[in-house]
Amino acid sequence: MGNHFLTLSLLLVTVCVCVSFITTKLNPKEAIVSVSSDSEIPTEIHGVKILRQASDTKLAQLGVASWPKWEGAPSKFPWEFKKTETMYFMEGKVKVNVDGFNEEEETFEIGKGDVVVFPKEMKVVWEITEAVKKHYSLEE
Repeated sequence: MGNHFLTLSLLLVTVCVCVSFITTKLNPKEAIVSVSSDSEIPTEIHGVKILRQASDTKLAQLGVASWPKWEGAPSKFPWEFKKTETMYFMEGKVKVNVDGFNEEEETFEIGKGDVVVFPKEMKVVWEITEAVKKHYSLEE
């Protein structure tokens, strides 16, 4: 009886890990909200999800290393996200102003170490204050 219980327990753990891995690869936006510790609780500002200073474990779970890269020099420009975009900032800082939240105190900053999810069709103004290097993933 003990061996069957152990075998079933191991099988259940294996299935859970596989489902989590597959879900993360198919939908990284959802993986940002699966919290692995108290220090990794994402915040939401004006519909943008932000996980500050993501751990190496979280980055590996998301598969960030396999995402395309983008770099940008200090500049200011409007942007509309045509697809939901999850990004990880390796370097830099960006001030973000979400359309409809136009007061100075409603602007927020994202940067090095952050994992951020912008929803599809969101309009923003990005002000890159320190050169940015980021990985990104677009939801299909």
